[in-house]
This record gives sequence, structure tokens and C-alpha cells, in this order.
Amino acid sequence: MNYRYRLSAALALMVLLAAVSVTGAYAQRTVSGTVTDAQGGDALPGVNVRVEGTTTGTITGPQGTYELQVPAGPQTLVFSFIGYQTREVTIGPDQTDADAQLREDVVGLSEVIVTGLAASVKRENAATSIESISGEDLAGTTSVETLDGALSGKVAGAQISSYSGAPGGGMSIKLRGVSTINGNSDPLFIVDGVIVSNAAIPTNVNAVTQAAAGGSRSNQDNPVNRIADLNPRDIASIEILKGPSAAAIYGGKAANGVVLITTKMGQAGQTRVNFSQSVGITTIRHKLGMRDFNAQEAETAFGARGRDLFEQANGQTYDYEEAIFGQEGLLSRSQLSVSGGSQNTRFYISGLWQDDEGIVERTGYEKQSVRANVTHDFGTKATLTGRFNYINSTTRRGLTGNDNTGTTFGVSLTATPEFVNLFPNNEGIYPDHPFNASNPLQTIQLMTNEEQVNRIISSGRFEYNVFSTETQTLQAIVEGGVDFFSFENVGLFPRILQFERQSAQPGTSILGKTNSLNTNLRLLANHTLTQNDFTFTTQGGLIGANSDLDFANLVAENLIPGQQNITQAASLAGDQLRTFQKDRSFFVQENINWADRIIVTGGLRGDRSSLNGDPNKFYLYPHASLAVRIANFDFWSVGAVDQLKLRAAFGQTGNNASFGTKFTSFNATNIGGNVGTIIDLQRGASNIKPERQTEIEAGFDIAAFNRRARLSVTGYRKEISDQLLQREIPSSTGFRLETINGGTLINRGIETSLTLALAQSEAFTWESTTSFWMNRAEVTELPVPSFRATGGGFGATLGEIRIEEGKSPTQIVGIDDTDGDGVSDGIFQLGDAAPDFQMSFSNNITFFENLRLSFLAHWKKGGDNLNLSELLFDLSRTTPDFDADYDGDGVRAGVERLALFGVSARQFVQDASYFRLREIGLYYDLPQALLDRFTNGTLRRLSVGVSADNILTITPYDSYDPEVNNFGATPVATGVEVTPYPASKQFFFHLNVGL
Repeated sequence: MNYRYRLSAALALMVLLAAVSVTGAYAQRTVSGTVTDAQGGDALPGVNVRVEGTTTGTITGPQGTYELQVPAGPQTLVFSFIGYQTREVTIGPDQTDADAQLREDVVGLSEVIVTGLAASVKRENAATSIESISGEDLAGTTSVETLDGALSGKVAGAQISSYSGAPGGGMSIKLRGVSTINGNSDPLFIVDGVIVSNAAIPTNVNAVTQAAAGGSRSNQDNPVNRIADLNPRDIASIEILKGPSAAAIYGGKAANGVVLITTKMGQAGQTRVNFSQSVGITTIRHKLGMRDFNAQEAETAFGARGRDLFEQANGQTYDYEEAIFGQEGLLSRSQLSVSGGSQNTRFYISGLWQDDEGIVERTGYEKQSVRANVTHDFGTKATLTGRFNYINSTTRRGLTGNDNTGTTFGVSLTATPEFVNLFPNNEGIYPDHPFNASNPLQTIQLMTNEEQVNRIISSGRFEYNVFSTETQTLQAIVEGGVDFFSFENVGLFPRILQFERQSAQPGTSILGKTNSLNTNLRLLANHTLTQNDFTFTTQGGLIGANSDLDFANLVAENLIPGQQNITQAASLAGDQLRTFQKDRSFFVQENINWADRIIVTGGLRGDRSSLNGDPNKFYLYPHASLAVRIANFDFWSVGAVDQLKLRAAFGQTGNNASFGTKFTSFNATNIGGNVGTIIDLQRGASNIKPERQTEIEAGFDIAAFNRRARLSVTGYRKEISDQLLQREIPSSTGFRLETINGGTLINRGIETSLTLALAQSEAFTWESTTSFWMNRAEVTELPVPSFRATGGGFGATLGEIRIEEGKSPTQIVGIDDTDGDGVSDGIFQLGDAAPDFQMSFSNNITFFENLRLSFLAHWKKGGDNLNLSELLFDLSRTTPDFDADYDGDGVRAGVERLALFGVSARQFVQDASYFRLREIGLYYDLPQALLDRFTNGTLRRLSVGVSADNILTITPYDSYDPEVNNFGATPVATGVEVTPYPASKQFFFHLNVGL
């Protein structure tokens, strides 16, 4: 009986389920339609179609068509697509067809942006300020050399500047002011879910230049940022989380902001082939010129030998600035991409070949990269995405910047008058420089300073829809990736070089090898529940990340003539640095959306790291935000205003200590001819913990006139506490220094952005965006004596950037003669490296749908540099304006400046404001009808264009370029100049073909 009862019950349950299924089937109907562009009428594939108030949805196919199971009764379908305004279409109880036309979203309110690790939100619902840059904005105007350079002037709230004009890049990126004094200052870069390295690996040419022998010992060998490896044309979009309120979900690595990079994917439909070719030239942006000498001035500057050489020249002069920096380098960049696929499988494959020469002979940047991105849908339940990128690059940056041996091109130039002959004779023999340790023309031709990088960035993402009903979905995501690069640098300075022949051990060979491996794995879950007018989105996950860096460097001296191998030297020195970091994290986040009127988000991230004093302790980083879309309430009646949103956010992030801070290290030494170790002078800090940033952000967004105008205003206050500082400790401890947590730094700022569709017609369109941003910083608490910032100069005599309580962290101080008696009266604040404000002006203009003009202008007001190049020219009396009399007092400018040397550093502090036309491009797209006629429909697109980069700069700064820093991307300091590689301007011709 029991068996029969169970069988009967099972049969009854099956009948009941079947009845429910039949009832559900009769309660739904199939609705189909086509989605097109409202202006051109073109079909739009990939449009998201959703039944309002449910999770039921689909996307349009290659022809813009869709089919969707819709519940019985009147319903509203919501159509959304990136770059277009969201459209709602109401259908009747028996209606089975619904077409839709979407209008372009000029001001970007409907674009989808990432706010967490497993979900995204439309910009019009976002409660934090997140900057979005499309792939077209990055590389659509001109051909940019590197990704970091492509961002310059395009991010409100950022100070992005080049610290060298050398090929291969070299950028400093700071988001919302100074975020650390001694910690890591780079933003967190994430490419398709992979945490990637932006390390600037030293090449150790300091072994020759001895730049670190005096002044700061920070990196002065002009390294390249590794984010330069990425191909800007492979990027679909970049989202920049500028402050802790937006970046808190990334926790202890996000103190300097987060840059989320998403690469391109294919779309279902016809396979598309795109080829682009850019060729151009690069020339020096601005020459300083050379001083005209007479016999008397030659003797005054260089003694009796100077007069003799001047008279022997018999009026012959040489333009060494032209000889060193005057090459018109050729630029060539070729890109081929293939994309397409079916509804289930989509792909994007691309290849890049880039070969750029520099403005100095035998300098340049070459890059080859291959990318393959593939996505496959397993029915409606699962999606697997794989991305693979291989990059090979070679960088030749020459030898520029600071030195203490007279070896770099720039320092040598400062000691070179126009009347000496340094060119080779008929046998190719270079004469020795009579007034300097090196002949720069010989050094350029015979030295080698080359870096080679092989890099793989690969990621995989598996998404599984655990269940999906009309009211809720649950999605599980597994995502992982790897970033590996091998870096090899070779420096060769043969003994035939003038400065090597004069060395005690002539002939130097430098070999550096670095392996860097970053891996990360994320297990994520995303649950969405729709209940009446409320949508609840719950996210959570576990994250693991490892980082391993192995840097080894060998310096060989006294090479056998004609040899390059380090084994062919009498003296060999080596050093190795290995760092390892292990991070484990969790996060939870809840988002509540009430009818797109009030959006509340709260979350928590917990991080533990092997870099902390207690590697097992979780440090918690909370965040919360609120957005109120006032224009969506029923009482709103201002028709001209499409959106009015008030928003506020709070968040915390961290910044881990550097590797080795928490333990006392040992150094190798020689004890009686045997290997031994001694304890380092820095004591380990077993209680070290991350710096903590806390930010409060508030602002509003307004869209008006049918979304043809958008204004966004954001104000913030960012406090950095538990700063990583060094302090001196009593010598009785056996140590000299230790790292502590202490001190407070506060940034306050404002960011505004105004986007306008100034004209929209078939004959003429004009879209414009104007951004304004400013930041003020103050060290409010400093538990250690004031000190010179890392890379902040060479001392008060020449000016330095000093960290001091109650002052800006970027203040410039130095000695000064305040009463004019010719004697220094002490140390005073002379300027500030931070700009007063910045503005950018971006425009896209189209004539008759075929002729496109785009340009970007950037204005930086204020911000001082320490111009020490001018001092070196003055000391050799070769400054181009040495004989000028600006104030009409009869005393030459160069003489006046030399009289102040050692008395006042004010002369070195110069205003580095500028107005710069960063990019301009003009393109013509051949009409489609013409292409169809002459190519029989083979060509989908053919465009030609011309563009230029950095062609106009207006600045009071008296040197090659106002964007410069001898010490690279330092945490605080910028703008210390010592004979850099000059900035260049570039001109291109472009050809783009689409099949």
C-alpha cells in the first residue's frame, strides 16, 4: 500500500507540474520586432530587450530582430543599447509585434559603467563620479604611441603628464591629488579582470651616469611604464574610478584609484575585417637655440683654450642642438583586426606592428602585439569568454637626464659651445670634447641602451545562470587571469668612448633581467530580485591575487676591447631583488533601486596581505552611496530638464607597505675575504599596516533639452591617514631608520564636466565636452621632522619639494635673499608643483556625415617646475639668452642668474602653466554609395585622414617642455628638470579600410 501511495502521489505531482507548465505556456506569448537607428534607419544588433519589472529579456540579432516570451496582458518593453537612449514601448494584451527606434545618446547617460566586481549600472543611476573613455575617444583622433599618453587631458580630476619625451612613453598618473607620500602611487590597472603590472623597471645606467651619487637616490634612469605595452586600438572602453568612494570595492590596492580596461569583442553577424595604416614623422617640439660667442666671451667661459678654439674655427659654427635632437623620425603603425561570429560564438582577433623612430638617432620604440578574444554561449545558461594578448616591444631611449659624469646627451650639450668641432673625421674618428667628459655625437653612435619586453596577458571568465525567473536571477562567475612579462635591458659603453677611456676601468657592460608574474582568481555571485518597483542586486565574492617580481642586474667594467659579454671584464658586480605578495579578499555589496528614483548602494571589502605586519588580519574597507533622480518623480514638471540627480558617496581604500618593510634585512659583505652578512640600517616594523584613505563625495548631474546637454559637478574630501613614513631612531638600537604608520594628508577638490550637442542635422553635427578640475592638498599631521619628498630635488640650494606639517605636500622650498643684500636669509616657500586648476576642451564635428574634425585642447594653470637645465647652461655660459638684458639695467641675464647661485633658489622655480593642442584630426569617409558602385559592395568603409599630436603649446616655461620630471613617476614630486629628452610633435597620414 505504501508503494502504491507513493506512486499515486508522484503521478499526481507530475500531472500538477504539467498543468502548471501548460498554464504558463498559455499565459505567455511571443513578441517579435526590429530595432533600428532613429536617424539613419540602420538595424541595431546587440540591443538589450527586457520586459519591465521582470528579468525576462533577450538581445537583437545581426539584422536587429528579436523574439521574446512576454507575459499575458499589457506590458512595457525596455530597449537599451550602449550609445543610445533607453526606449520604452507599451504593448497591448494581444499584441505580438513591437518595433523600436533608438536615438543616439549624445551625452552618455545611457551608457553602462562598472561599479562593482560582478555587475554594472547605467550612468544615469550611478551615485559616484566615474570617468568613462571609449576606444574611439582614445585612438579616434590621432595615432597615440602608448595608452597612458592617450589619456592625457581626457580625465577630469587627473594629473597625467609625461616625464620624458623619449620613445616608449613614461607617464605620471595621479588621480585626485597626492594619495601617498612614500607608498605606491600608481593606480590599480585591471585589464579584462586581470590585475596588470605598471612597474617602471630600472635599467641601471646610473652605473655610468652616477646620477644617484648626489642628491636623491631615487630612480633617475628614465624608465618606461609597463602599461605602455597595451595597444590602444584594442580597447573598447576605459572606466576610471578616481576616488575611494568609487574604488572601495577594490580595497587595499585601490588607494590611487582604479583604471578598468575592457578590450573589444566581436558581434554576431557578418565577419568584419578592419585594416588601418598610419605613417608620420616626429620632430622636436621646441628648440632652445645656442649662444653666439665672440672671442672675449669664449675666453671668459672656457679660458685661453676657449679663445684659441674660437679663433681656429674662423667663424665656423655648429648647431649641436640640431645635431643631437634634430632627427625627423619616421613613424609607422599598422593594425589588422577580424571580428564577427554567430549568435553563440563571437570573436575578435587583431595584430599590431609599430615602429617609431625618435628625434635622437638610434632611439626608437618598436612593438608587435597579437590579441584573440572569444566568447561562446552554451545555450542560455552559460557563457565562456577567453582573452589572450601577446606583446613584444623594444625600446631605445638613448642617454638623457641627470648625471654626475658629463655623459648624457643633454648635460654634454650644456658644455658645448657652437665653435668647437665634435664631428668625426674622414676615418670616422671622433675628437674628444675639449670642455666635457664626453663627445655626445660619439656617445649617440657607439653606446647601446636597449630594453626588450615579452609579455602575455590572458584571462578567462565563465558565467553560469543558476536560475532565472520573471522576478529574479542568480548568476555565478569564475574569473581568472595571468600577467607575465620578461624584461631584459642591455647597456653597452665601449672603452673607445671618451668618458670610458678616461675611466679607471674603461668599458662598461650592463645586463638586467626581470621576470614579473601577476595572477588572480575571483569567485563571484550576482543575485537580482525585482519586486514591484524595487530591484535588489546582491553581489559577493572571494578573490585571490599573487604578485612575484624577480629583478637581477649585472654591471661589468674594464671590458676587453671589442667585447660585449660581461664575462669579458675584469670587474663584475651584481645585485638581485625579489619581491612576493599574496593577497586574499572577500566582498559583499547590495544595491537597491526604487523605480530609477532612489538608488542606494552599500558594501564591504576585506583584505589581508603578506605585506602587512600581521598577514592574517583582514582590514575592512566599507563604502556607501545614494543617488536621487528628482526628475523621475511624479511631481517633476520642468519639461526642459530630462534628468536631475543628486548623489553622495562614502568609501575607504588602502595602500600596502612596500615589500620588506616589516622585517629587518641582511646585506652581503666581505669579511676577511669570506662571504658574510651584516644587518641593514633599517629596522623592520612588525606592526606595519596599510595606509587608509577615506573619501566623502557629493555632486549632481543635470541633463536637459532632450539630452542634448549634460552638466556634472562633483566635490570631494579625501583624507589619507596612517601614512607610511620613515623616522630616525636612536643609534643605540643598532639601526638608523624604521617605517611607521602616522600622519594625515587631506585633499579637497572639485570636478565639473559639461557636454553639449551644439548642432545635430544631416549636414552638420557638433558635440563638445568641457571639463574643469582643481585640487588642494595639505599635510595636516606629520609625526616626523619635515623632509624632502622622494625625487623632490637636490636640496634647498637648488630648491626642493618638502613635506611639512601644515603645508601643501607639493610645496617647493629653497634658500632666498629676501632683503636683496646678496646674502641668503634662510629657507622659504618659493612655489608649488601642483597646478591651480586644469581644463580640457574636446570637440567632434561632422560635415555631411562624411567629413569629421576632432580636436582636444588642454589648459593647465599654475604648477611650478625646478628648471635645473638652465643652471647647467649658465654654469658653462652657453645659455641661449645669456647675453639678453630683460630688465634694461645693463647686466646680462646670464650674469645676473649666476650671481644668485648659492644665494637664492627662486630663479630655478618657474611657472609650468601651459595651453596645449594635444590632438587634432581630420578624416573623410567615402560615401557608401560610391564604395558600393566601384567595389561591388566589397568595401564596407574607406576613410583617409591627417592628424597631429602636441603641435601647439603656449607656455611661459623656459625649456623644452613644461611636462618633465628627472625622477620619473614619484609619489609626490613632479617637475624637476635636468636636461631631459625633449618632447616632440607628431604628424600622421591615416588610411582605414573596412571589409
